[in-house]
Amino acid sequence: MLVLARKKFRKIQRRALISSFYLALLFLVWLLLSSYINLGNTKQLSAYDDDWDDISEFRKEISNLGIDTKSLVSSPLLLNEIENPTNTTFVISGVEKDTFSLPSIGSDSGFISFSEPEGYSGSEISAITSFVARGGTVIVLDDFGYSSGIADEVGISYSNHRLYDDEYAVELDYNYVWMNISQNHTDWEDSEQFHIGHSRWHQGTDPTGTGMHPCSIWSESEIVFATKEEAGLCSHHYNSTSKMIDYSPDYNLLLNAPSAFESIEFSGDFSYYEAVGRSSPQSYLDLNDDGKVTLETETAQSEADAQGPFDVYIETCDSSDCADSRGGRIYFISDGSVLINAIYDFESANSGEYDEDGKSIANIPVNDNRKWILDVIAESALTANNFTNKDAIFASSDAMVIFDESRHSQNVLFTDAYNLIYFLLVYLTGDGIGMLLLFILLFLAFEAVLIKKTDPEPWRHIFNIIYYGFGDAKRYGYYTRTNKIKQVFLSRVRNLNALSREEFDRMPAQQLQELIKDPQLIKFVFENKKYDLEQTVAIVKRIKAWQKS
Repeated sequence: MLVLARKKFRKIQRRALISSFYLALLFLVWLLLSSYINLGNTKQLSAYDDDWDDISEFRKEISNLGIDTKSLVSSPLLLNEIENPTNTTFVISGVEKDTFSLPSIGSDSGFISFSEPEGYSGSEISAITSFVARGGTVIVLDDFGYSSGIADEVGISYSNHRLYDDEYAVELDYNYVWMNISQNHTDWEDSEQFHIGHSRWHQGTDPTGTGMHPCSIWSESEIVFATKEEAGLCSHHYNSTSKMIDYSPDYNLLLNAPSAFESIEFSGDFSYYEAVGRSSPQSYLDLNDDGKVTLETETAQSEADAQGPFDVYIETCDSSDCADSRGGRIYFISDGSVLINAIYDFESANSGEYDEDGKSIANIPVNDNRKWILDVIAESALTANNFTNKDAIFASSDAMVIFDESRHSQNVLFTDAYNLIYFLLVYLTGDGIGMLLLFILLFLAFEAVLIKKTDPEPWRHIFNIIYYGFGDAKRYGYYTRTNKIKQVFLSRVRNLNALSREEFDRMPAQQLQELIKDPQLIKFVFENKKYDLEQTVAIVKRIKAWQKS
């Protein structure tokens, strides 16, 4: 009975320890998730939701143009898996949450780093820049989010201050600011003729047309397209009267509560930098973050706000002067709302399509946000450099746009938890330090299992039980102790009755006594009594003579 009580106590103790372990594990997981998940945040800027502040209309349109669209919910480390990213575009629209500070190898020092840049880890930023170096295109639309890590890597700095501009949309309010891409540039063939608009896209960076936009080249080719659909990725420039592509280099982009970039000399590793879009001269950067414009004449002690113009749109290319159509590019705009449905699809917004909960969205002015982003996609996807074959104006079969959804806040617990688990899975299998940590964790877990595992009891052959005698006791000193003799006898009882160990351990004492039946052996089993040599020999003889009745 005492043996059974001890076994029962051990089982209860083991279950209590296991329950405590899992409770502690669940508590730690909850702490981790609570620091990462904020259900109070409003979900926005998603390519797969249809609210006014999402970007689904842009995704739907490029999908209709024959470009494959994907979402990335884990980590940009997966960009390393794309073998040829020449026709692939990675869209970052609003980085709303920071990354985990997980151990990684520093890109400069080569040592293990435990601190990460804002928004993305060092390994993720390396994956993004490697994606660009291999020919991929990245679009970064962010203002006060966590994109500074990417910008710093290529020598660009966010000011992290609100931009106010006298050139705002009067139909709305001061939060909606105009950015006009009005680069004054001289015609290469006629120095007396000036143009306004995106200079590189319009006529290139030299008289040979280096870096020209493919739609601009198709426009100069004067090739006739019977329908708008035949114009492919340049269909948004299609002129239904002339039935040709009529490219216009001028863009009026409508921004919503933007920031600006620091006015510094670009110092990154890329070959080409160009501040394409700026605010007006009557713009101000709210350096003291007081929510209003403070001029130098109005303050004596606090910091005055800086007056523009400020860089708002910057392009950088991996190739010199963006000459290589298959080279990588990054487009930075200091506003995460450039592509929201209410601005991108302003006609539907003004017709009430995005009205909800009694809130009306109207009076969105005509803008060129849609034309601009479609031109960015066209420059990324049209890399064939063939301007005579009409098939070359369509997206190739491997053209793809990937939307980064991994840094958007979710308003559903399990969605954010899923993204977190997926992120950790990609980190542990795609990052060098992550794979090392995974190996160490698996090794320690395996060792813990081996240490915790109980060694099995020594195996006893049936002959050792049947032919046990006093002479054998001298030959095998292991069996001279009474507790071992008791174990041998109980094993024989169990074997002859064809019982498993679990069934035998659960057997009540009364039932075991009924199986043994011999009063002397019952007393031997259930009483903790010391036996001398003569008594031990007598017990062994009775065990030898005992048979199942």
